[in-house]
Formats: sequence, structure tokens, C-alpha cells
Amino acid sequence: MQSIKQWSLMAVAGLMSFSLFAKAQIKNAKTETVTIQGSSPACKKMIEYAGNRKRIARLTWNADTKTAQLTYNAKATTKEAVLKRVALAGFDNEVYNAPLSAYRMLTSECYYKGAPQTTDINTTDSTKDASKLAPLYRAYFAISNALVRSDEKTAGQKAGELHHLVKAVQMDALSPEEHTAWMHIKAPLNEQSAALKAAAGIEKQRVTFAALSESVYQLFKASKLPYKIYYNECPMFHGGATWLSREESIRNPYYGAAMMTCGATKAVIGQ
Repeated sequence: MQSIKQWSLMAVAGLMSFSLFAKAQIKNAKTETVTIQGSSPACKKMIEYAGNRKRIARLTWNADTKTAQLTYNAKATTKEAVLKRVALAGFDNEVYNAPLSAYRMLTSECYYKGAPQTTDINTTDSTKDASKLAPLYRAYFAISNALVRSDEKTAGQKAGELHHLVKAVQMDALSPEEHTAWMHIKAPLNEQSAALKAAAGIEKQRVTFAALSESVYQLFKASKLPYKIYYNECPMFHGGATWLSREESIRNPYYGAAMMTCGATKAVIGQ
């Protein structure tokens, strides 16, 4: 009995020491309980990734209560700044509502307000696409959306779909402009989509996506599309990286929730 008691005391002391050590990692620490919406435990990783900053802020979300414990350096950030990042990742909270464009990009299990009504390229636009490359474009946007969410698994799956679509393109069905562009970028696009499919880790996926985006850009310029495409640039990712988006608002696939709005539109293609 004595040994059990001693072990219990040691365990409690260890837990207390760990708790104090964890809190000590954030200086000038202030802790608050905040409300953040979400429909399932599947949202936990995305919410916490958006809120957490090393030695600045730590967010721990509870799916059952829809509340989170937020500990932050009161001299380096604010509760509002943390919750703004969470909103930009797609989650309503006690300070900010998520933009509709951000909510649309959540995975279906995280739709806490029901499935969004959208005219996204993945649905209704498919009947209006003038280009035979439309399925390829949809796969590209799906990869970008997954990287915005820092969803490594989905990004890899969609890269596999893109690689299959690249190999299946029928050149005789393309417009003359698309055919010319395709002849120049077919080989690199095939290699890039294969590399993205095989990439291990979100950072390697993002590096490969940057190269792939430049190839896809050449195709977009050659296609006559019934919708606008925004050609964006993030100056901070590896000296500068571009991507294409259906959304006018900036949603950065290279940093996700960490720097969601980093970047600017360089050009608008289509319509």
C-alpha cells in the first residue's frame, strides 16, 4: 500500500510539473474560455492549428461543449487575433463569423451549419464548362482547397486524381490554343502531379503544388472559361509562389490558417 501511495504522489507531482512547464512556455500567459462552433471531433485539428502559435498562443478545443481553453501571451497577441484566424479557417466563434468562402472549404463532417449552398466549380459549373480540361481544373482546385485546410490526406488523394486526368487528356478534343499550351506543359504537369501524389508531408506537397500551379496557369490562359480565375501570388513562400483560385478573396494554400490572407492577385483570367 505504501508503494502505491508513493507512486500516486509521484504521478500527481509529475502531472503538476508538466502542467506548470507547459504553461511556462507562453510568457505573460492569460487563459480564457472561448466558444467556437464545430460539428465533430474531426474539426479539432483544424481549429487548433488555426489558433496555435508557438510560444504565443495555445488553443485546446472540446467538440462536446463547443468551447476551447485559450492561453496566450497577452503582450504579443489578443484573444480577438486568435479567434480571427479561427474564423478565417471556417469556424464561427464568439467574436467573428467565418466567411462563407471559408465555410465552403471545410470537409463535410465539419459543416456545423449544414451543407452550404454554393455555385462552386465542383458542382453547377460543370454543365457550363466550355473546356474539355474542366475535370482537370476541378481536381486542381480540390488540391488547393485541401492545402488551404492543411489537409494532407485529401491533397494527396486529389493529386492522384489529377495525375490520372493528365494521362487521360485527349489532345484532339482541345481547342487550338489549349493544344499548343498542352504540348508545352504535358510532360512537366505529368511529373508534378505524380510528385504531389507521392509527396510525404504537407510542406513537400506545398512545394510541389507551387511548381504545378505555374504549369496549370499556362492552360488556364489558353482556355475560354465561363468564370473568372484569380492568379495569386504569395511573396513569402520560398521566395514567391503562385496559385489559381475561383475565389476573389485570398485563401493561401501555402500557409493555410497560419497566414490565410497572405498574398495578392496578379491577374484575372476568363469571363
